[in-house]
Amino acid sequence: MKPFWICGAVAAGVVVLAGMLLSGCSGIIRDFPQTHLFVIESPEINASAEGFETGHGLLIRQFDISAEFESSFFVYKLSDNRFSNDYYNKFMVSPARMISDAVRDALDGSVFRQVPASEPDPDRISSVGKITHLYADIQDPEHPRAVMTLRLLLEKQTDTGFMPVINQVYSAVEPASENRSDTLVRAWNLCLEKVITKFLADVTLLK
Repeated sequence: MKPFWICGAVAAGVVVLAGMLLSGCSGIIRDFPQTHLFVIESPEINASAEGFETGHGLLIRQFDISAEFESSFFVYKLSDNRFSNDYYNKFMVSPARMISDAVRDALDGSVFRQVPASEPDPDRISSVGKITHLYADIQDPEHPRAVMTLRLLLEKQTDTGFMPVINQVYSAVEPASENRSDTLVRAWNLCLEKVITKFLADVTLLK
């Protein structure tokens, strides 16, 4: 049987070692870079569609998104065929959901009114979309740019079903004042505003 003082020394050593390990782990946690969360907000669009009958019910389904941009992490274009993810700056929710909601809110009250899918409406307009590009172009670090491209499809309900009336790709590139996450998000907000403005300009051509 080992002397009591030896067992006590071993136990104390274990406690000290555990404390050192816990201290080291807590230090790693404290030093780990913080993740920053951002959102692309719905722009305020003051637009009316002359020649287009207002008051149509609008049903917007959640947009699809290209697989390479579906992650919430920011994507940076480094060269023609080289991209990188930023694991410390990300969108608060998935880009597809975030942009779908932003477009829905921006269009509501412009020339459309939102309607639930269950509501019968013979004049309903349906809109679906796909986000094909959403990244920050930093090939020139001194002149970063936010890039956004959406394909928007607008369908009008008829007696025989939905008929496409707009099927268009809308692209926007907005310079950022510097290569920082907050300035890039502001540039993406401006990109979305441009895309929706172009889309509504096409709506004005509908009779």
